[in-house]
Amino acid sequence: MTEAEGSLAASTAPSESAIAPEPAQAPVADGGRRRSGRRWLIIGGIALVFLLLIGYVLGGAAAASGPIARADSALHTAVSHNNEMVDSFSNDPFKGIDLTSDNPDIPAAKTAVATDKQKVAKWQAMVSSDRAALKNVRPDLTGSLFTLPERGTLDRHHQRVDAALSALNTAQKGIDLYTQEFAFIDPFLDAMAGFEAIGKAGTANDIAGIRAQLPGTGANMQKAIDLAKPPAVPAELVPALKSIQQVLNDLRALVAAVDANDAATAQKAETALEADAAGLSKIDWTAGDSATKALFQPLIDAYNRDMKVAAGN
Repeated sequence: MTEAEGSLAASTAPSESAIAPEPAQAPVADGGRRRSGRRWLIIGGIALVFLLLIGYVLGGAAAASGPIARADSALHTAVSHNNEMVDSFSNDPFKGIDLTSDNPDIPAAKTAVATDKQKVAKWQAMVSSDRAALKNVRPDLTGSLFTLPERGTLDRHHQRVDAALSALNTAQKGIDLYTQEFAFIDPFLDAMAGFEAIGKAGTANDIAGIRAQLPGTGANMQKAIDLAKPPAVPAELVPALKSIQQVLNDLRALVAAVDANDAATAQKAETALEADAAGLSKIDWTAGDSATKALFQPLIDAYNRDMKVAAGN
């Protein structure tokens, strides 16, 4: 090696040693920690979102549980009354009145009507209390943003509550009709009792007894006619009621003629009474039963249909 070559080698060595420190990687390690930290932040954020969703679902279920429980309770009570309500719907206040009989049992008819009145009063109490409970819980079933996860359950209960309220509204229509029937039946039965007393007095030729019964019987008959308003009281009964009232008018004429010793007028009144009796014998009293059934059957069908939905069936 020449002196020049040796000095060149010596001058080259420092540059090689300056390149040698290349393996140092400390800055790269700091970047890896930053990337690792970002991953944990992302994972933590996702976990937080899941926790929030779970909390939202659980919170919605908790928020909806109260209204649902109250709705279940109100529905259970309303449905439990169903059998009694159906039985009340099936009652017919006219069923105890047999006007085709020669000796209708008016006291028995009054007893039957009194029993029906008690049933309808109980029916009214159940309808009123059930309807109030269902109306009270219904607004809570509309839900909110917090109960959105339970929207399906709330909607089903809302539908059942609406069906129960519809059934109870139908039941109320039945109660209102029965109430109108009872208002008519009371004076009508009193008039029939008066007719029964008049018949007994007539059999005994007791003109004074007939005369004593006529004012009260006539007043009760007029009251019954005034209260015989369709559809509660079948329209088919109205002509029959007026025929009965005509009997009373002709009886008054007969009594007045007897009191005045007016034989001709008395004979005329007797002829009119015979015609009245013939007309009454032709009246189809069962037409009223058919009309009552036709009136109530659609209500019964609607009630049963809605109550089935209310029961969750």
